[in-house]
Amino acid sequence: MLRPTKPLCQHRIQTAIIGAGVIGLAVGRALSKKGHEVLLLEQATSIGSETSSRNSEVIHAGIYYDRNITPYKSKFCVEGKQLLYQYCKDRDIPFKQCGKLLVATDADQRDNGLPKLVEYAKGNGVRDLRLVSMEDINDPYSDVYEPNVKCTGAVYSPSTGIVDSHSLMQSMLAEAEENGATIALNCRVEKGRSEDSNVILTVDGEEIVCDNVIVCAGLHSHKIASDILLQSNQQSSIDVENEARIPRQYYAKGNYFVLQNQKQPFSRLIYPLPDPRGGLGVHATIDLSGSTKFGPDVEWIDDTVTNPYDIDMNVDQNRAKSFYAAIRKYWPDLNEGNLVADYSGIRPKLWHPSRKHIDNTLKDFFIATPMHHGVSGLHVLLGIESPGLTSSLAIGNHMAKIID
Repeated sequence: MLRPTKPLCQHRIQTAIIGAGVIGLAVGRALSKKGHEVLLLEQATSIGSETSSRNSEVIHAGIYYDRNITPYKSKFCVEGKQLLYQYCKDRDIPFKQCGKLLVATDADQRDNGLPKLVEYAKGNGVRDLRLVSMEDINDPYSDVYEPNVKCTGAVYSPSTGIVDSHSLMQSMLAEAEENGATIALNCRVEKGRSEDSNVILTVDGEEIVCDNVIVCAGLHSHKIASDILLQSNQQSSIDVENEARIPRQYYAKGNYFVLQNQKQPFSRLIYPLPDPRGGLGVHATIDLSGSTKFGPDVEWIDDTVTNPYDIDMNVDQNRAKSFYAAIRKYWPDLNEGNLVADYSGIRPKLWHPSRKHIDNTLKDFFIATPMHHGVSGLHVLLGIESPGLTSSLAIGNHMAKIID
């Protein structure tokens, strides 16, 4: 005899946000300030423990992004930078507007690469960049003095800075909670489906009926959204045909090394020109304590990997060889043996070099709305890599406008 199954206990919420990294927290903050009932669901035991805490903590100026190809990155980075500096001042979050030098290491980079970046920046509304010479950088009386840098020329970005990302996320959470938001840690979204214009999530065995679900789950966003769409009979599988509606995420690992046993060489951030493989090059970042770290590099994960937990997060000390070569192009006095493996992070990418045809527009952030996939109330944020931290408050405000 079959026994009737016990119905799941159901709860109702206006807006559930899956993921409490810097993006989920920024969205929760913005919506709660508008009076929305917000529930933040985080599978980890603490906020921001994955991508949000494994990056360079840089406040980017908005230099690199072609607004015709990556309009979201262009817009959100510039807006987010201004919002972030003001937010840090208002909420007493540690930060430093230390500036950055983007250095050319040969004549072609100086004559072509640097002016191109300046034009990109102007197109994004960033007009404070300045082309500087090697003589300027070597002049102790100049405002760009960096005696340890070797280059053929550089672009100076005075509005680039660094921020304590953990303090930032704690502040965002506190503000969201002040406005009525609730956070549930150690809560895993097991599945979801669309029903009667709602999205119903199953979380640790209980159902939550949501008017809106915003997936801000970083490395897991595509998997969570695809499962919801599959259960909603909107997407039959993860394949090329369906990538037109919600693109798949790939993974690129970035490794960091920390400088030890040598005097800290720089007073500001030092960046080479962007890496055509998908990163900003092995750059030098100073943190708020004054120590120097280098990275990230670009280590593409095989395109067959769909679970980020299958990725080894340890940094291979053997990768230091390529770091020494890259860093010595702009700091030749780096001593052998002084780079020590530190930590790594994973970038969620919407493209992969193994693919035959790469759509450059997929190098932008992607915000999938019901217009893309047909599920009412479901919004999915994909490919939120750099400059995600800088863009976070702007993305939060944008999502609040969409939901409102």
